[in-house]
Amino acid sequence: PILVLMDDNSVINGLVDLVIETSEGCWIIDHKSDQIEDSKTSYGKYTTQLNAYAEALTKSGKTVIGTAVHWIRKGELVLQRLDQ
Repeated sequence: PILVLMDDNSVINGLVDLVIETSEGCWIIDHKSDQIEDSKTSYGKYTTQLNAYAEALTKSGKTVIGTAVHWIRKGELVLQRLDQ
């Protein structure tokens, strides 16, 4: 769970499915069970949520290097590095 007061006085309250910490920084991975056709296109639907999680973790002192969606029904993972 995360609960962070942001600079604009909004509050981010959520449950990150998975955070993987590496020597470079953290990856945020969200599991989705939607029935989708194209994994990469459907990833865009969740960028606002993932970016909010990344901002919240960054504000709490973590370095976030990327986000991902794990499409459970397709067995696929779409990764997005934040520095690219």
